[in-house]
Amino acid sequence: MIFKPKFNLISPKKPFSKQDLGRHQAMVAPYALSGLPDPPPISHWRAMQQTDVLRFVRSLLPAYEVLGVQNKRGRLFLDSLLDAADLVLEFPPAVHSPKKFLFPHWDQLFRFKLDENILLEPETAAPPRIIFGMHPCDLHAVKILDDCLFEGETDSSYRAKREATLLVGVDCTPDEYCFCTSLGTDRIAQGFDLFLHQREGHYLIQSGSERGLQLLKTHAPDCFSSEPESPLPLQVKQCSNKTQFPFESLPNLLQDAYEDSIWQELGDACLGCGSCTLLCPSCYCFNVQDKLELNLQDGQRIRTWDSCQLDHFAQISGGNNFRSSQADRQRHRFYRKYKYLWEKHQRTACVGCGRCARECLAQIEPVAVLNQLFAETPQLTTGNSPGAEYQPQMAQILEVRILSEQDRLFRLRLSQPIHFNPGCFVELSVFGLGEAPFSIASLPDQSNEIEVVVRRAGALTQALHRTQKGDNIGVRGPFGNGYPLEQFTGKDLLLIAGGRGLLAIRSLLLAALARRQEFGRIILLCGARNIEALMFPQDLLTWHQSDLLDCRISVTDPQNDWGLSALDISYLFKDLELNPQRTVAALSGPPAMYRQVNPLLFRLGLDEEQIFLNLERHMKCGLGKCGKCRINNICVCECGPIFSYSSIKHLAEAIER
Repeated sequence: MIFKPKFNLISPKKPFSKQDLGRHQAMVAPYALSGLPDPPPISHWRAMQQTDVLRFVRSLLPAYEVLGVQNKRGRLFLDSLLDAADLVLEFPPAVHSPKKFLFPHWDQLFRFKLDENILLEPETAAPPRIIFGMHPCDLHAVKILDDCLFEGETDSSYRAKREATLLVGVDCTPDEYCFCTSLGTDRIAQGFDLFLHQREGHYLIQSGSERGLQLLKTHAPDCFSSEPESPLPLQVKQCSNKTQFPFESLPNLLQDAYEDSIWQELGDACLGCGSCTLLCPSCYCFNVQDKLELNLQDGQRIRTWDSCQLDHFAQISGGNNFRSSQADRQRHRFYRKYKYLWEKHQRTACVGCGRCARECLAQIEPVAVLNQLFAETPQLTTGNSPGAEYQPQMAQILEVRILSEQDRLFRLRLSQPIHFNPGCFVELSVFGLGEAPFSIASLPDQSNEIEVVVRRAGALTQALHRTQKGDNIGVRGPFGNGYPLEQFTGKDLLLIAGGRGLLAIRSLLLAALARRQEFGRIILLCGARNIEALMFPQDLLTWHQSDLLDCRISVTDPQNDWGLSALDISYLFKDLELNPQRTVAALSGPPAMYRQVNPLLFRLGLDEEQIFLNLERHMKCGLGKCGKCRINNICVCECGPIFSYSSIKHLAEAIER
């Protein structure tokens, strides 16, 4: 059967009153302030009959949107309940996960109006909601989402929904695809508000938080006041599908499997449909785009689910793709699930629910893949308002300078000073078309003005080219870690730029020239295909004639009116005399240039710690959340885009693609 995802946006069946919302917010306040940590281990146990559960849910329906599994047209769906009698508590693991209610596949971040003064309207508060009947594996998946989306800059849109939602768990019986027992996710001791344990003919309900206890007290008072029951030990379930090794060994198992032939086998079989990640309860990669209403004046900035298994996911400007084959994408999926997140949070990003294998048309099963790797490996030892961070500030265009037929420089004035290091970037917004990342090309002087260069390519950049002096656009940022300028003081600077790589190098060079006495020699090597591809041609000519630095230029096109020989950038190293002990090299350009230049730098005597590279990728959210710029186990927008060679030499996707 061909899998067709069914994503439903669920709306409350009736508006929630201010009293309902206020009561709910009072219940969640103790946990909202601290980013939803694991609640204190309050554990009250009470017996509940089937009829008690029914009365409990009926009492909840007027005050909350209650989501539960129900039978519709012969199929089981997790959906908004209209009648408590429709709730199904004993259901197979094949039901879609509750992720779509905490991290929707279509999520409005804010609204905007296109008039003389662009008006940004924040998203409204999330309604109070209860997900009634979550299997242990799905509760573990929510913990993974919490770890990732609360890390660093908290994703406030997710947090608003998470804080407004109470989680009620229920026991389950694994099927032939489940491998939760191999990952320890078949049982759970915390991370829920209430949990229903199945007993013969009835349930034992366990409170896992103060919120859950208050819910029980308010909506099931007879159960709350009944005699307490003895706690149950955590029930270990039985799975026929299991790994042949302890899950703590997974990071070590994958450590030496990066070049294993199994990834090519998976890539050949995989159809690239993305079902595995879209069905996964813990995957959270996304895209951000604008949606205009029919009046072309009102619009929304929304985020939608995306998948690292889709061929466009890692595609960057110019059409290059640093994860171009399905084999690369499958390998990234397994490393992300079983290695990278373990090294960060000491838990896998997989909960063993089996949804990916259950719906995979190519019959790719994680357990079979991991067991095959284990069999081939020597024995291992274990080892604010929601969406506020996505809202741009408005900036006025002070100047538009034409650099070439395709490139224009924009000088922007923001409402407040902007602090950045050379190599950092900002996100520029054209409301109605979305946003995109651009390197800051100006001097980091801590003023409220910046310069960016926009190359005309798609609809958004074409719209930017149509703007004029005095227009306003959105700016979000700055983001990333730039070149460590303070670390460079007292050193000779070797700056190497290929094509558009001069954007980041220009910012670094202007900063060094502004403090010229603090640096030794400054050498700029700049290469491009032809004269038209050279960024800032007038600046290059000025620098070439200046006594403040040694500027060398090369183009590969012999037909040029600058009188340059047709040479690539490597020829600029000829007769280049350096003192390797006091030289640092800053590179910015395409990966092919790095592969060509890095060996020359090593031959000149520079160490790996003296070489800094710009690994700018197609960065989308700028917050290290969406996964667009992830290279192996790092997010470029969060950890970079500037890295020392020593810190990224082990990342095959960084330079070799």
